[in-house]
Amino acid sequence: MSSSLAKAGSSGSDVDGPHAMIDEKRRKRMISNRESARRSRMKRQKHLEGLVSEKSILERKIYEDNEKFVAIWQSHFALESQNKILRDEKMKLAENLKNLQQILSGYEVPESDQDIEVSDRFLNPWQVSSPVKPITASGMFKF
Repeated sequence: MSSSLAKAGSSGSDVDGPHAMIDEKRRKRMISNRESARRSRMKRQKHLEGLVSEKSILERKIYEDNEKFVAIWQSHFALESQNKILRDEKMKLAENLKNLQQILSGYEVPESDQDIEVSDRFLNPWQVSSPVKPITASGMFKF
């Protein structure tokens, strides 16, 4: 009997041998899986931190671009106002020029400067052309 127990014991240890080998493989696989999961979590965390950083950068860029847009829009609005004023002024000046051209078209322009006669009274405006008569009080105060 003891030999059968010994056989049973030896056969039992032989059976434990493959189980021990399977348990060792399972333990290594579990360790490997845990390590892989840890690496995956670290990778995901690093990716998340990168996304948060990128989000912050993009939000700052959006804010700066919005500020630039507002400044450009205000500048555009001011230029549009100035442009309207200048267009109105151009129209008034064009109308004045048209009127002046109509006035000038009514006058004949001499061919040379020799044809132009200028009166002496235009050359010496402070000189009186007619003789000056003194003002006397002889007939003004009759009583």
